Amino acid sequence: MAAISTERRPDVHEAQPPDVRQYYAINQSVYGWFARYYDAVTRPLRRLRREVVALAGAPGGARVLDVATGTGAQALAFADRTAEVIGVDVNDAMLAVARRKPRPDHVSFVRADATHLPFPAGRFDVTCVSFALHEMPPSVRDRVVREMARVTRHQGTIVVVDYALPANRLASALTSRLVRLYERDHYAEFVRSDLPALFEGVGIAVRADHRTLLGNVRILVGDKVT
Repeated sequence: MAAISTERRPDVHEAQPPDVRQYYAINQSVYGWFARYYDAVTRPLRRLRREVVALAGAPGGARVLDVATGTGAQALAFADRTAEVIGVDVNDAMLAVARRKPRPDHVSFVRADATHLPFPAGRFDVTCVSFALHEMPPSVRDRVVREMARVTRHQGTIVVVDYALPANRLASALTSRLVRLYERDHYAEFVRSDLPALFEGVGIAVRADHRTLLGNVRILVGDKVT
Protein backbone atom coordinates (compact mmCIF):
# COMPACT_ATOMS: atom_id res chain seq x y z
CA MET A 1 0.00 0.00 0.00
CA ALA A 2 3.03 2.30 -0.02
CA ALA A 3 2.06 3.61 -3.45
CA ILE A 4 -1.13 5.22 -2.13
CA SER A 5 -0.80 8.97 -1.79
CA THR A 6 -2.62 11.01 0.84
CA GLU A 7 -2.04 14.37 -0.81
CA ARG A 8 -5.70 15.01 -1.74
CA ARG A 9 -6.63 17.06 1.31
CA PRO A 10 -8.48 20.33 1.88
CA ASP A 11 -6.21 23.28 1.27
CA VAL A 12 -6.32 24.74 4.78
CA HIS A 13 -8.98 23.93 7.36
CA GLU A 14 -8.61 27.43 8.76
CA ALA A 15 -9.97 28.79 5.46
CA GLN A 16 -13.17 26.78 5.85
CA PRO A 17 -16.45 28.01 7.45
CA PRO A 18 -16.56 27.97 11.28
CA ASP A 19 -18.67 24.81 11.52
CA VAL A 20 -16.21 22.92 9.31
CA ARG A 21 -13.21 24.15 11.32
CA GLN A 22 -14.99 23.10 14.51
CA TYR A 23 -15.69 19.63 13.09
CA TYR A 24 -12.01 18.99 12.32
CA ALA A 25 -10.88 20.44 15.63
CA ILE A 26 -13.28 18.24 17.61
CA ASN A 27 -12.28 15.20 15.57
CA GLN A 28 -8.65 15.63 16.55
CA SER A 29 -9.15 16.67 20.17
CA VAL A 30 -11.87 14.18 21.14
CA TYR A 31 -10.78 11.11 19.22
CA GLY A 32 -7.15 11.76 20.02
CA TRP A 33 -7.73 10.62 23.62
CA PHE A 34 -10.87 8.52 23.04
CA ALA A 35 -9.19 6.15 20.56
CA ARG A 36 -7.91 3.82 23.29
CA TYR A 37 -11.45 3.32 24.65
CA TYR A 38 -13.34 3.26 21.35
CA ASP A 39 -13.42 -0.52 20.86
CA ALA A 40 -14.68 -1.12 24.40
CA VAL A 41 -17.48 1.43 23.97
CA THR A 42 -18.55 0.07 20.57
CA ARG A 43 -18.22 -3.62 21.49
CA PRO A 44 -22.02 -4.14 21.39
CA LEU A 45 -21.90 -3.33 17.66
CA ARG A 46 -19.93 -6.45 16.69
CA ARG A 47 -23.01 -8.25 15.40
CA LEU A 48 -24.03 -5.13 13.48
CA ARG A 49 -20.66 -5.13 11.67
CA ARG A 50 -21.42 -8.60 10.28
CA GLU A 51 -24.92 -7.51 9.32
CA VAL A 52 -23.46 -4.63 7.30
CA VAL A 53 -21.18 -7.01 5.42
CA ALA A 54 -24.10 -9.29 4.56
CA LEU A 55 -26.27 -6.40 3.32
CA ALA A 56 -23.42 -4.96 1.26
CA GLY A 57 -23.18 -8.27 -0.59
CA ALA A 58 -19.55 -7.78 -1.56
CA PRO A 59 -18.64 -10.31 -4.26
CA GLY A 60 -15.65 -12.60 -3.89
CA GLY A 61 -12.49 -10.77 -4.88
CA ALA A 62 -14.06 -7.37 -4.20
CA ARG A 63 -12.13 -4.23 -3.33
CA VAL A 64 -13.63 -2.48 -0.32
CA LEU A 65 -13.06 1.00 1.10
CA ASP A 66 -14.12 1.75 4.68
CA VAL A 67 -14.37 5.54 5.12
CA ALA A 68 -13.83 7.10 8.55
CA THR A 69 -12.72 3.65 9.66
CA GLY A 70 -11.79 4.66 13.21
CA THR A 71 -10.14 1.68 14.87
CA GLY A 72 -10.91 -0.51 11.86
CA ALA A 73 -13.70 -2.73 13.19
CA GLN A 74 -15.90 -2.48 10.09
CA ALA A 75 -12.94 -2.78 7.73
CA LEU A 76 -11.84 -6.00 9.45
CA ALA A 77 -15.40 -7.36 9.29
CA PHE A 78 -15.14 -7.22 5.48
CA ALA A 79 -11.80 -9.06 5.42
CA ASP A 80 -13.05 -12.66 5.14
CA ARG A 81 -15.08 -12.09 1.98
CA THR A 82 -12.92 -9.74 -0.05
CA ALA A 83 -9.60 -9.47 -1.89
CA GLU A 84 -8.65 -6.01 -0.61
CA VAL A 85 -9.88 -3.77 2.20
CA ILE A 86 -8.58 -0.26 2.85
CA GLY A 87 -9.69 1.74 5.87
CA VAL A 88 -9.14 5.49 5.83
CA ASP A 89 -9.37 7.99 8.65
CA VAL A 90 -8.13 11.51 9.32
CA ASN A 91 -7.29 10.78 12.95
CA ASP A 92 -3.82 9.34 13.63
CA ALA A 93 -4.69 8.05 17.10
CA MET A 94 -7.59 5.97 15.77
CA LEU A 95 -5.44 4.59 12.96
CA ALA A 96 -2.70 3.67 15.42
CA VAL A 97 -5.16 1.42 17.24
CA ALA A 98 -6.37 -0.09 13.96
CA ARG A 99 -2.84 -0.86 12.80
CA ARG A 100 -2.00 -2.71 16.01
CA LYS A 101 -4.79 -5.22 15.46
CA PRO A 102 -4.03 -8.62 13.90
CA ARG A 103 -5.11 -8.51 10.27
CA PRO A 104 -4.54 -10.35 6.98
CA ASP A 105 -2.17 -8.91 4.40
CA HIS A 106 -4.98 -7.65 2.18
CA VAL A 107 -6.24 -5.23 4.86
CA SER A 108 -4.48 -1.87 5.27
CA PHE A 109 -5.11 1.48 6.92
CA VAL A 110 -4.33 4.86 5.34
CA ARG A 111 -4.51 8.39 6.70
CA ALA A 112 -6.78 10.42 4.46
CA ASP A 113 -9.52 13.04 4.66
CA ALA A 114 -12.82 11.56 3.50
CA THR A 115 -13.65 14.77 1.61
CA HIS A 116 -10.53 14.27 -0.56
CA LEU A 117 -9.97 10.54 -0.97
CA PRO A 118 -6.55 9.67 -2.46
CA PHE A 119 -7.88 7.11 -4.95
CA PRO A 120 -8.79 7.18 -8.64
CA ALA A 121 -12.39 7.13 -9.83
CA GLY A 122 -14.03 3.71 -9.85
CA ARG A 123 -11.33 2.07 -7.71
CA PHE A 124 -13.64 0.11 -5.35
CA ASP A 125 -16.49 -2.37 -5.62
CA VAL A 126 -17.91 -1.45 -2.21
CA THR A 127 -17.52 1.79 -0.24
CA CYS A 128 -18.83 2.02 3.32
CA VAL A 129 -19.04 4.62 6.09
CA SER A 130 -20.23 3.76 9.61
CA PHE A 131 -21.33 6.16 12.38
CA ALA A 132 -19.48 9.15 10.97
CA LEU A 133 -21.86 11.19 8.81
CA HIS A 134 -23.94 12.29 11.81
CA GLU A 135 -20.90 14.13 13.21
CA MET A 136 -20.34 16.17 10.06
CA PRO A 137 -21.72 19.55 9.04
CA PRO A 138 -24.02 19.12 6.03
CA SER A 139 -21.45 20.58 3.62
CA VAL A 140 -18.80 18.07 4.75
CA ARG A 141 -21.31 15.21 4.68
CA ASP A 142 -22.24 16.04 1.09
CA ARG A 143 -18.58 16.09 0.00
CA VAL A 144 -17.89 12.77 1.70
CA VAL A 145 -20.79 11.00 -0.03
CA ARG A 146 -19.74 12.52 -3.36
CA GLU A 147 -16.21 11.24 -2.86
CA MET A 148 -17.50 7.81 -1.92
CA ALA A 149 -19.52 7.74 -5.14
CA ARG A 150 -16.54 8.95 -7.18
CA VAL A 151 -14.20 6.17 -6.05
CA THR A 152 -16.85 3.44 -6.44
CA ARG A 153 -17.10 1.65 -9.80
CA HIS A 154 -20.22 1.77 -11.97
CA GLN A 155 -22.81 -0.60 -10.48
CA GLY A 156 -20.72 -0.79 -7.33
CA THR A 157 -22.20 -0.53 -3.83
CA ILE A 158 -22.24 2.36 -1.35
CA VAL A 159 -23.26 1.69 2.26
CA VAL A 160 -24.06 4.19 5.02
CA VAL A 161 -24.53 2.96 8.59
CA ASP A 162 -25.63 5.50 11.14
CA TYR A 163 -28.16 6.65 13.71
CA ALA A 164 -31.88 6.64 12.97
CA LEU A 165 -35.06 7.35 14.90
CA PRO A 166 -37.58 4.59 15.75
CA ALA A 167 -40.97 4.82 14.06
CA ASN A 168 -42.76 5.01 17.40
CA ARG A 169 -43.08 8.68 18.42
CA LEU A 170 -42.40 8.11 22.10
CA ALA A 171 -39.39 5.89 21.40
CA SER A 172 -38.17 8.43 18.87
CA ALA A 173 -38.37 11.27 21.39
CA LEU A 174 -36.60 9.24 24.08
CA THR A 175 -33.86 8.11 21.69
CA SER A 176 -33.27 11.63 20.41
CA ARG A 177 -33.02 13.04 23.94
CA LEU A 178 -30.63 10.29 25.05
CA VAL A 179 -28.28 10.44 22.05
CA ARG A 180 -28.13 14.23 22.16
CA LEU A 181 -26.48 13.97 25.57
CA TYR A 182 -23.27 12.93 23.82
CA GLU A 183 -23.90 13.78 20.14
CA ARG A 184 -24.56 17.48 20.41
CA ASP A 185 -23.53 19.17 17.18
CA HIS A 186 -25.14 17.77 14.03
CA TYR A 187 -27.00 14.65 15.18
CA ALA A 188 -30.46 16.24 15.44
CA GLU A 189 -30.29 17.60 11.90
CA PHE A 190 -28.77 14.40 10.54
CA VAL A 191 -31.44 11.96 11.78
CA ARG A 192 -34.11 14.07 10.08
CA SER A 193 -32.18 14.64 6.86
CA ASP A 194 -33.12 12.99 3.56
CA LEU A 195 -30.33 10.46 3.00
CA PRO A 196 -32.00 8.81 -0.01
CA ALA A 197 -32.13 12.23 -1.69
CA LEU A 198 -28.43 12.72 -0.94
CA PHE A 199 -27.73 9.35 -2.56
CA GLU A 200 -29.81 10.15 -5.63
CA GLY A 201 -28.13 13.52 -6.01
CA VAL A 202 -24.76 11.87 -6.60
CA GLY A 203 -25.98 9.06 -8.84
CA ILE A 204 -26.65 6.34 -6.25
CA ALA A 205 -29.88 4.35 -6.51
CA VAL A 206 -31.14 3.13 -3.13
CA ARG A 207 -31.37 -0.67 -3.05
CA ALA A 208 -32.21 -1.21 0.63
CA ASP A 209 -33.12 0.94 3.62
CA HIS A 210 -32.74 -1.42 6.56
CA ARG A 211 -33.48 -0.55 10.19
CA THR A 212 -31.95 -2.49 13.05
CA LEU A 213 -31.30 -2.29 16.80
CA LEU A 214 -34.93 -1.43 17.55
CA GLY A 215 -34.99 1.15 14.78
CA ASN A 216 -32.11 3.16 16.22
CA VAL A 217 -29.67 2.32 13.43
CA ARG A 218 -30.14 2.65 9.69
CA ILE A 219 -28.22 0.76 7.00
CA LEU A 220 -28.73 2.44 3.65
CA VAL A 221 -27.42 0.46 0.66
CA GLY A 222 -27.24 1.87 -2.84
CA ASP A 223 -25.84 1.10 -6.29
CA LYS A 224 -23.83 3.61 -8.28
CA VAL A 225 -25.77 4.07 -11.51
CA THR A 226 -24.10 7.13 -13.08
